Amino acid sequence: MTIIFPYVTGKFTAYKGEKFITTLSLAVWLIDDYTQREPVGNVNVNIKEANVEALRNPSEYFLFNDLAAGNHNIVVESDFYFYQEVAASVPQPDPKNPVVEISLIPKPSYPFPANATLVRGLVSDGSPVADAEVKVVGKTTETKTDGKGEFALYFQGIKQEAVTVEIKKGLSTKFVNTTVEEGKTKSLGIISFP
Repeated sequence: MTIIFPYVTGKFTAYKGEKFITTLSLAVWLIDDYTQREPVGNVNVNIKEANVEALRNPSEYFLFNDLAAGNHNIVVESDFYFYQEVAASVPQPDPKNPVVEISLIPKPSYPFPANATLVRGLVSDGSPVADAEVKVVGKTTETKTDGKGEFALYFQGIKQEAVTVEIKKGLSTKFVNTTVEEGKTKSLGIISFP
């Protein structure tokens, strides 16, 4: 007596002899902005309008098959990265290369290494200021505050440098001067805003 078990995934059940034909609509490649490598931790990728979750292949691409032609919003959620929503169209401008690259910005809860060069702070106006833009004046280094008002700016290739951090939300802006040192975390503490 032979028992044959079906191949089961969260999307379908396939029995021996059955064939499924699908068409690749989008392939999403995620990049950790800090390491420039694949992201750490659990990451969920889906299409917002259809609530369709991606399949992750062994090469770390997130795949969407058989999407209707038109515009779609790709949503990326994770414990360690800020929420991302990126517009994409199907078919892509080049249907033979349906890859969408998304750079993920680490949250303050990201597991930075002990020797990371960071500037951390908490923005408050009496309560935490969420989603404030935080950037270094004159550089491309930027992030935003999380739901607790916390932020973490990360630097690479800096030995020691005086920088000005700009915090902006709506029409309010605040500037804070500090010094960044390689391999050290600088805490700005609680920053009263504005």
